[in-house]
Amino acid sequence: VNGDTIEVVIENNAFDLSLRKFITGVNDEKITNRVPVFSIKDGEYVYTHTKDPITVETGDTVIYTLRIYNEGDIAGYADEIKDDIPEGLEFLPDNDTNINYRWVMYDANGEITENVADAVSIRTDYLSKAQADETGRDNLIEGFDPETMSQPDYKDLQIAFRVTEPNTSD
Repeated sequence: VNGDTIEVVIENNAFDLSLRKFITGVNDEKITNRVPVFSIKDGEYVYTHTKDPITVETGDTVIYTLRIYNEGDIAGYADEIKDDIPEGLEFLPDNDTNINYRWVMYDANGEITENVADAVSIRTDYLSKAQADETGRDNLIEGFDPETMSQPDYKDLQIAFRVTEPNTSD
């Protein structure tokens, strides 16, 4: 307007998610020593946590936490999160944790399935912008500024599985 020029500068910002999966419960027992610890070593982002085996038995319920970190410098949402179902575990579609976090089972062809035996992966939109708008839940994962923040912002999800591997397995 009036011959004035408006200059728009778009910075090369990034939204960069990193997922860490760790066990936080077996049956009613809370597991607290597996939470990732963030550090920066030689300019690389490092997450350190124990991966020592946990003893479980066939039929036990194992709770995993998926921690979604934003290593980028702009805020954003995780519209969909996918996880493969680990060998020796069975997804529990009727478990309250899995219902709460909106997990849906998918078969080997990438199609939604209701059959636990056919499920090879699970997906959720729990941290999406649409879910934030619908529920009022704060799903925005803030951008990371290593000058002012000790670690990237994150959001957690949980998944419940049943151990199907025989007790004789290692």
